Amino acid sequence: MENILDNNLLTLPLADIKNGYRFEDARQGFICLFCGRIFEEGVIFSADDRQVDARRAAAYHISREHEGIFAALLRLGPGRTSISEIQETVLRGIYAGQSDREIAAALGGKSESTVRNHRFHLRKRMKEAKIFLALMELLEERDSSAPGFVDFPAAIPAEDDSIIVTTDENRDILRKYFQADGTLRLGGLPKKQKAKLVVLNHLAGLFEQNRHYTEAEVDTTLRAAGDASGEIRRYLIDYGFLARKRDGSAYWRT
Repeated sequence: MENILDNNLLTLPLADIKNGYRFEDARQGFICLFCGRIFEEGVIFSADDRQVDARRAAAYHISREHEGIFAALLRLGPGRTSISEIQETVLRGIYAGQSDREIAAALGGKSESTVRNHRFHLRKRMKEAKIFLALMELLEERDSSAPGFVDFPAAIPAEDDSIIVTTDENRDILRKYFQADGTLRLGGLPKKQKAKLVVLNHLAGLFEQNRHYTEAEVDTTLRAAGDASGEIRRYLIDYGFLARKRDGSAYWRT
């Protein structure tokens, strides 16, 4: 299922991230940020033999299926949190109510003063993060002429400059590789990584969020976009733009 959190971090309110779900609209209701499951408003759900509304059902889902919001956020990994393995152990211990001695033992016999040092630097980092966030928000409000950047799914296996694409670059690449009717020009996918990611990102946009597709539906959509070779579905999977069940029975946009 779709990881909404990764794809919307710049626009999600902090309160939604702390909840692990967001309210989409009256039709869709509450959506889990980690797997995309929808809890439709007005529907009554079962939770441990109790009947609960959509909001409580979403919170219950986070607790049961994702082991709680704290664990779910930590599982995003150091690539997204910049939290080291040692820091993660300290954070988990603090959240679980462990003493410094217990956390030190979990760190392989470190001293309690080491744990207190980590506590101090984690709080210092939080203060720095708040200042940095304020600076970036002020900068975006002020610098309206700055180039925009294309957001790619966090799942794509690319950590180099190929994922740094301005909106102007994106427009120029799409003009080069797509015809006026929106279909791919002859020649297939571009060879250069940046252009390939732009084209795949555009093709992934042909699929709706929070919807499952059969393999036949995916192929039909891509053929309509000019994929004569049938290879693009594989590239969309390999590059993390689409996900699928192991048996291939369902595909969805990440």
